[in-house]
Amino acid sequence: MDKRTVVTAVLCAVAALGASAVMTKVVPADDGQPSAHAKAAPPRTSSTTRPSQSQSPKQPQLSAAPASPSPKPSASLPKAGGASAFAGALFEGDVTGDHFCTATVVHSPARNLIVTAGHCLLAGRAGEGGAVFAPAYADGRAPYGAWKIEEVFEDAHWSDGTDDDYDLAFARLAPDASGRNIEDVTGAAVLDATGRTGEEVTVTGYPADRKVPRTCTSRAVRSTPTEQRFDCADFPGGTSGSAWIAADGKIIGILTGGDTDDVSTSTILNEYAAALYARATGAAGPAAGPV
Repeated sequence: MDKRTVVTAVLCAVAALGASAVMTKVVPADDGQPSAHAKAAPPRTSSTTRPSQSQSPKQPQLSAAPASPSPKPSASLPKAGGASAFAGALFEGDVTGDHFCTATVVHSPARNLIVTAGHCLLAGRAGEGGAVFAPAYADGRAPYGAWKIEEVFEDAHWSDGTDDDYDLAFARLAPDASGRNIEDVTGAAVLDATGRTGEEVTVTGYPADRKVPRTCTSRAVRSTPTEQRFDCADFPGGTSGSAWIAADGKIIGILTGGDTDDVSTSTILNEYAAALYARATGAAGPAAGPV
């Protein structure tokens, strides 16, 4: 099923219901205590849309062979840099419902930004009842609370044309009831939009039919000039939007699809990702170095 079909099906279902680069490093929370756990997801209100329950629009299976046999997912979350604290799930409205995608807190000057796949959300300002982000969600608990999405930023190639090469989104989160921004609570990872691939990455995603995340480490392999693949067992629907975190703690990919649950894909994060990040952060132009 292609992405346009997924979006059309979602919009029909909602209508029936009457509802609506940055070089990166790990940036710790103010208290320096990122902790372990995981993710959630949203629906279609004024600026957010719920994707299909199957992983994201899947790409045709790539012919390039993986660099090594597909490893088994690990039972525990990565501890380095507190990745389990700043990764989470996207939900519709609140955490009592279903989660549909995964997102990650990405370092930004305002300390209020997450990154996910473009097909997980609709570009624009969010309305009441929109998507929320639950960092470190696990077993029905959201230890850092649920954070409302205020605005979603996508490249026009995706938002207007659903071009797979631009399937990326940043979302600005509202402060919590205490006035804190998300990054002050969970820490963050910085985005690397220099086109890296061909190296080991750790990916944590939230399967839509489970209340705990799935983590695996394997090698990202470039399959086309604009796409890379990651072969690891059991990354089904709901894992779209998962950050691909390299050994140095930098985000070098965002899970956007895959032909099967065992094959996942990401666009190559290059100039377009840097420009989109700059727009999301209100910068004058594409960021060229650490933030």
